[in-house]
Amino acid sequence: MINIKVNNTIHQFQVASSLATILNELEIVTNGIAVAVNQNIITKTNWSTQALNEGDEVLIIKATQGG
Repeated sequence: MINIKVNNTIHQFQVASSLATILNELEIVTNGIAVAVNQNIITKTNWSTQALNEGDEVLIIKATQGG
């Protein structure tokens, strides 16, 4: 199992996976979000190829509307 921190919460996964797979496993709605891995923004087109490894930190930011 590997440990990956997502928004300051550690999650355990069976194997190293892509960012897209992790978002899917965590049931994250992907519309209107930005994602960074280890403080590097990852474009949505690269989510399926961005590998995640033991100890990586993922930050998910959701867009909000308001005034």
